[in-house]
Amino acid sequence: MTRDLAPLVAITGLIYDTDLAALQGITQREARLRDSLSELERRAEAGFLNTLPGGSNLGQAASQERAWRNWLSRHRGELQRELAQVLLEKSEATQALGRSLGRRDIARTLERKQRDKSRAARQAAMTNALQELSLLQRVREDRD
Repeated sequence: MTRDLAPLVAITGLIYDTDLAALQGITQREARLRDSLSELERRAEAGFLNTLPGGSNLGQAASQERAWRNWLSRHRGELQRELAQVLLEKSEATQALGRSLGRRDIARTLERKQRDKSRAARQAAMTNALQELSLLQRVREDRD
């Protein structure tokens, strides 16, 4: 008795597509976070004092720069923590994608083997039927 494996192939394909979409979303979040970190580093390299107009009060500017650097440090830490979390999610999603890919491929292979087996059985049945027909024709010819 053979089972129809098409529903299994469809379901495993949908699961794979879902896992792939999830990984793509995580990868996009990772790219945005990396871009934000790069922009933050670019702004840090430019420095706070270089953006001030020429006649600024240096005492006040130094205090503002300290606050700016504290903000920069906190923001960098937040982005790095968020990136670490996203990388963990990416690792888990990559593993899930690998599992769903394997399951999808196995289901496709099983379906293909079943289809090939059914085709071979049909061909064998047709060959047997043709051989029987040929024998019947010979018997009929021999009687006539």
